[in-house]
Amino acid sequence: DRGRPGDTLAGTLHVRGGEPGKTASRAVVELVTRVTRETDDGEYVSDEAFAATEVPGPIPLGAEHAFGFELTLPAHTPVTTLGGHNLVWLRSGLDVPWAVDPSDVDHLDVYPTDAQANAIEAMSDLGFGLYKVDVEARSSWFGRRWVQEFEFRPAARGRRRYDEIEIVFEGQWGDTLDLLIQLDRAARGMGGLLREMSGADESWVRASIDAGTRASAAAGLQRVIG
Repeated sequence: DRGRPGDTLAGTLHVRGGEPGKTASRAVVELVTRVTRETDDGEYVSDEAFAATEVPGPIPLGAEHAFGFELTLPAHTPVTTLGGHNLVWLRSGLDVPWAVDPSDVDHLDVYPTDAQANAIEAMSDLGFGLYKVDVEARSSWFGRRWVQEFEFRPAARGRRRYDEIEIVFEGQWGDTLDLLIQLDRAARGMGGLLREMSGADESWVRASIDAGTRASAAAGLQRVIG
């Protein structure tokens, strides 16, 4: 299966087996991604559901049923096709009293929207190469417990004043992208080194850009990056 943020997936949930005479109160289909979290003991990953739909019950067990469902990929659905270990899948299960929920997993290939692709390609035009894409835990400042970060590093000499730039796609309205952009400035002298050590060289900014074309995306990003 494949899709892009904003697309609506249509599918069929098949329910088979179970103990005759029992019922499930509902069936659930969830969108899930894998999030990297850092602790004092190191890194670990957790699976996070970020969208769901349900088929209401009661659903009799002991027979085969097929239920249609639709599920829209939110704007912040992680892109999985640009490298890294980014995963998105559909997870389904039954809410069956006094039983372990059976589950099924169906992985998705998530492609960037045209506007997202324009923004990513525009960063190359501005002298930055895509270095890493990952899904990381973040604080509530973002409104969610995790975000997907697109990390760019300078590929042109004139961009060496930045160590890296990270972009988070927060929303899309037509050709307009809502972005969170982190500007990680390179250390310059002792003062710059101290700011880097303290994390003060990093700052997050919110921006909305017209990404209807690669050129308009580059112009919008240039205003933020400088």
